[in-house]
Amino acid sequence: MTLATEDPENEHADSSFDNDFSNDNDSIVSSADIATTTWHRLHPTALIVRLTESIRSTVGIFLTLLVIMRQHLSAAIIAWIFVAAIVVSLAQPAVDWLTTHYCLGPHSLSFRSGLLFRKHRTISYGAIHAISSTSTFYLRPFNVIQLSISPVGTGADITMPAVPATLQTELEQLRARALACSTTGIAADTETLPAAPTTAASTSAVSTPANACQTPAKLVFRASVTDILLFAVTDIGFLAAAFVIYGFVQNLQDILPNSLVLAAEHSIGDTVMHSAAAGVMSVILLIAACVMILMIVSIGTSLLRFYGFEVWRRGDDLMVERGLFTRHTTIIPVSRIQTIVIRRSALRRPLHLCSVQLGLSASSRKNDVTFSANILPVLSTRRVTATLRAMLPEWDCRLETPVQPTGRGLTRYYVTVPAIATIAASAIVGVGVAVTRTWLWWLIAVPAMAGAWWISCRWMKSRAEGYAILPDSDDSSATADVMSHRIMTTGANGWGLFTMMTRRARVQSVTRSTMLWREQRGVESMQMSLFVMNGISELRFRFLRQADADVLADWARGR
Repeated sequence: MTLATEDPENEHADSSFDNDFSNDNDSIVSSADIATTTWHRLHPTALIVRLTESIRSTVGIFLTLLVIMRQHLSAAIIAWIFVAAIVVSLAQPAVDWLTTHYCLGPHSLSFRSGLLFRKHRTISYGAIHAISSTSTFYLRPFNVIQLSISPVGTGADITMPAVPATLQTELEQLRARALACSTTGIAADTETLPAAPTTAASTSAVSTPANACQTPAKLVFRASVTDILLFAVTDIGFLAAAFVIYGFVQNLQDILPNSLVLAAEHSIGDTVMHSAAAGVMSVILLIAACVMILMIVSIGTSLLRFYGFEVWRRGDDLMVERGLFTRHTTIIPVSRIQTIVIRRSALRRPLHLCSVQLGLSASSRKNDVTFSANILPVLSTRRVTATLRAMLPEWDCRLETPVQPTGRGLTRYYVTVPAIATIAASAIVGVGVAVTRTWLWWLIAVPAMAGAWWISCRWMKSRAEGYAILPDSDDSSATADVMSHRIMTTGANGWGLFTMMTRRARVQSVTRSTMLWREQRGVESMQMSLFVMNGISELRFRFLRQADADVLADWARGR
């Protein structure tokens, strides 16, 4: 539960601020006495972090104003603007540090910030969904980290720029204790009910959180440099590097003199025209050079983000560590995992590669949780089952399980609407070309190509969509700790394929819909919504027969 209110006056809390940061290390006590009502300031190195962010934003604004108004401002005014920028850059971090405090209470973490607009946010320990830490090179000598606590939902995370590294361990212990108390309370409340079959999933949920922090960590996956290079080369997101370069060039145009910008544009134009005149081979080489530049940028960013990528299992927690210069550590409780998604993109499928992402019900404003939820950035499809079973034995991931296809024989329902829309759009453009005589004839190919892509994606969905209701374990089997009520679904997203696993408890609602003319043929659409903030948030079957819909609806209702 997250609470964001205006900070009331608190005489007891204010009186304790006099001893806020006499020694942060002295505030770290034994696990039995972790929770206190003492308010603490951030570590003084938070001033460095805030100062870096403030200078970066202030200098950008100052340079932009200087470039735009340099011909209309005198030297004295420019000097005063420079002094004002320095004052703002120095004052804001100091004010933030003096007005920001945190408190480890008996049941929740509290965070106060702001001078004029004050906020007091509280997250109960049992509601903490993920704990992310960032260790930059200039904070490591002080044994200080940047900590982000994400509850269920989005936009409510607490970020502390600089705190002692031991605070993360304290929060893990408090969260484990809260989970243990809540599950013990549930078990105590159900003692008066009639006896029910005891499953390993229910017993492990009570015992695991309390011992999560005492269990030694076990390395379950480490990404090699080759894996990271394969991820960078096969990631379609490398095309985003083109937009990054384009934005950088646009910023340079605003700063550099117009004569220099015009000279660069003429030089690039002459190079392109010379390559076109030299022949097809020169054009191909030019395109290849551009792709190579994008690849290099993608490889560089991937190494910065994922170098040293490791996944550790410690009790009920998954610890994900990554980063070259700045190390990011995210702790994800296994009991809070909503879904497991195995993706095979169009570029990775021919190479028999895939990636694995965890669906979580929390997200961070800085996307730390989203990046770390990619527990397997790229992996061979032959190894993914064994790796997941070692990493998450509770889910017992078996990708070789036969799937009941739901779209086979219903392809016409998938492609009818895209085909009609494509024909109509192409006809309208063709009439426009013939009537106006000003439209270019090749515009007819635009709706035709878009429609072909749409039809191919729908065809992929018809071939890929399906489900498999996985059997529950029994106490006598070797997989007695496997969670119950699991389902595995398959589908397509564009030209990429995915396989997703989830549990009945994660399903929020079930929606079945159909058209009057499809109802007579027993064809429906079905959607099961999931509370996932960082990935696929629903189990969706675009078209399926009524018999399959009844089976899925009965499974969701627990019949």
